[in-house]
Amino acid sequence: MGKKHKNFVVFLDVDGVLNTRTTVQQTPKGYQGIDDARVEVLAKTISKFGGADIVLSSDWKELEPTDEDYRYLVSKLARYGLIISGHTQDRMYKRGAGIAAYLEEHPEIKEYVILDDCRFDFQSYPKLWERLLLTEGIEHARFAAGTPAVETMVFLDYVKLF
Repeated sequence: MGKKHKNFVVFLDVDGVLNTRTTVQQTPKGYQGIDDARVEVLAKTISKFGGADIVLSSDWKELEPTDEDYRYLVSKLARYGLIISGHTQDRMYKRGAGIAAYLEEHPEIKEYVILDDCRFDFQSYPKLWERLLLTEGIEHARFAAGTPAVETMVFLDYVKLF
């Protein structure tokens, strides 16, 4: 992707961040949908932070852009002014490796936060671990690391405002 990123990026997992087991909405194909209230929290947090690019690290990135469930995700985000500017590439629960590779390809990214409900291989990458917010829905985000990075602390403070 030749797109120039902002200096701040949110690496976004969808399931467990924008939905939880209690989500009643469904995707067009009948999978667990996305909660508008959670997308709104994400959008307001990003706005308060001064803007960010969203890079999809979720398994949803495996869907083709023409897939109706992917279009559903894009439309849910667009409703709140959010767009996906890129996605990581990883396989077999190596989400940290995918984000590390993405950051290497995009040295212009100076600050970032990772929103995910799983630990995957993040602990193998200390810089990623410091920026991981573990979620059970975005409103229940918490630090993964005992000593989180500054932007992660600020981001979580903003999440709690909404």
